[in-house]
Amino acid sequence: MPQAVVIGGGVGGLAAAIRLAREGLRVTLIEQGPRVGGKLNLREVPHPNRPHDRPFRFDTGPSLLTLPFVFKDLFEFAGVDIRSRLPITRLDPIQRFVWPDGQTLELTGDHAVNLRNVRAFSPDDAVGFERLIAYGRKIWELSGESFLGQAPEQMLRGDGKFDPAAALSMLSVPLRIGVLRRFSTVIEKQIRHPRLREIFYQYATYSGASPFKAPATLAVIPYCEMEFGGWHPNGGMYRIAEALESVARELGVTVLTRHRAEKILTVARPGKRQASIRVLGVEVNDLSRDAASISRIDADVVICNADVVWAYRHLIESSHRPHFSDAKLDALEPGGSGMCLMLGVEGRYEQLAHHTKFMPTDYRSDLRAMFETRTIPEDPCIYVCAPSRTDASVAPEGCENLFVLCSAPPIDGNLDWHQAGAMYEAQIIASLERRGLTDLSKRIRVRERFTPMELMHLYNANAGAIYGISSNSMRTAFLRPPNRDRKIEGLFFAGGSTHPGGGLPLVALSGKVAASLAMEFVGRA
Repeated sequence: MPQAVVIGGGVGGLAAAIRLAREGLRVTLIEQGPRVGGKLNLREVPHPNRPHDRPFRFDTGPSLLTLPFVFKDLFEFAGVDIRSRLPITRLDPIQRFVWPDGQTLELTGDHAVNLRNVRAFSPDDAVGFERLIAYGRKIWELSGESFLGQAPEQMLRGDGKFDPAAALSMLSVPLRIGVLRRFSTVIEKQIRHPRLREIFYQYATYSGASPFKAPATLAVIPYCEMEFGGWHPNGGMYRIAEALESVARELGVTVLTRHRAEKILTVARPGKRQASIRVLGVEVNDLSRDAASISRIDADVVICNADVVWAYRHLIESSHRPHFSDAKLDALEPGGSGMCLMLGVEGRYEQLAHHTKFMPTDYRSDLRAMFETRTIPEDPCIYVCAPSRTDASVAPEGCENLFVLCSAPPIDGNLDWHQAGAMYEAQIIASLERRGLTDLSKRIRVRERFTPMELMHLYNANAGAIYGISSNSMRTAFLRPPNRDRKIEGLFFAGGSTHPGGGLPLVALSGKVAASLAMEFVGRA
């Protein structure tokens, strides 16, 4: 029976492990943290004055589930009814936008409602709004299933061989979906109101990109969110990781938490024209022991769910990766990042929706700080997720658990985050108090702060970027580091820094792609 090792227990790694185990492989998943999930993780903190009450339950990463059918497909592949493992609640509204003068706009999963809200907000933009959503629908229909569910190399061939017709069709798709146009250009062509433009600009940041650099294909993001809805798993977002781990274990996957991959073992073998390199397994350190405990797990295939840039730099012998030299890795631009606050608050702020975005006076200044000057924005967009608005189980009775996220630049050495983080936190809380969250600083009972430094140290995120490599160009949006290493036989990648990109559903699909390629390799070996 072929042996597979999955490095990293994020959603991509879990998805790959489930699919490989279902195909009959013997799978070992190693995760350096105390629990699986990767950036989709959990903090549970008791109320300091009510230790016997239910705790504040904070999801530390993604706070919205979109494209739920991606997970339905994964569970069905595993032979499991997702409804019995992961009940979800549809959010209405998906988001509420609030400006400093009190003007608001809500977006939902109902197109007619959205059109009515936009018409009331800016009557001249109703037609442009419909056109922009229709453009996103066109992108989805042209490329959604074919691009997201397969590696580019799989799209170029049919029945295992190069298919000229498939190649021609694939090569024409990028032009038809606007890779040569900027996302901001498409928005500004259809939308006149500056505040409505800002709403659409912010969708680019979902992939760590600037709307002024990213290709117009990102118009698919608002379409998907509004077409397929936004959802909340009952009990919190971390329930997704818990459900995936449970299914993986039922399929026979060996899950080893507190085990860190130290090295992907490879060997160079003389070939007819040049030496070929193949994986042998993974060198693992058992972190549950007091002293270093290094062992080896042999493998026919390795799927790496770690950040691609970090993995090549730290896990693979440099002489075996000339195609990803340090210089080439340095040239890959990290995407944007953020700083989040997890605030356990006494009482409730009834003016909050499940997702509320407090828009700044000038949203462009926020984007310039993240992508150009690489500084802390003076007036950031403040995203507040209040899951207790939908799900009372995630906070003590009568309390809120607020997940607050603001943009931040990736780490480049210009900011001391130990100092900048505290200053930014105080700035954010003061701004929220001015925006109507009265006495917030006095009502906080629990607080934790995550900066790009924590993202880098906890999850090996390159430069502390949330979404891995940026999508600020056609190459990084469509030709990210591939799911299959073409020079190292048996090595595959899943996660937000590889194809098809960042975000929960795309990361789950990366696990599907990596597992599919691994099974092709096992079948040939």
